[in-house]
Amino acid sequence: MPNRKLLTVAAAAFLALAGTVTFAPAASAHDTSRDVYGCLYQGQFRCGYGGVTNSHTRVYSCDTAGDGYGFRTEYRLRSGSSFVDDANGSSSGCSSVTPGSSANPVTQFRACQKQNAWWCSEWATA
Repeated sequence: MPNRKLLTVAAAAFLALAGTVTFAPAASAHDTSRDVYGCLYQGQFRCGYGGVTNSHTRVYSCDTAGDGYGFRTEYRLRSGSSFVDDANGSSSGCSSVTPGSSANPVTQFRACQKQNAWWCSEWATA
């Protein structure tokens, strides 16, 4: 009889663990971002960052360097492409747009800072 109780307890523990793993939310698993470095003193600081959230539908851009240069995140949808600039510079708060949908999600993006020309991270999969 002790073996039967042990098997019952082990089976209950397995089912509880399987239920936890099976029903865990996965929405944040798709959130991703990229940084751009090379600003301010000897180009050693982060200029800003941009990324994609909300299941490939929202794109944001955040300027973190008070250097007077603009910052943007460029993105590609399944049908088309565009960008979002951080409208307030390095002041608190980022800018964002929600151009994607489940039928037309954001597929790629990159973060860019404007100096003499746009200085961008590599294209990343959203």
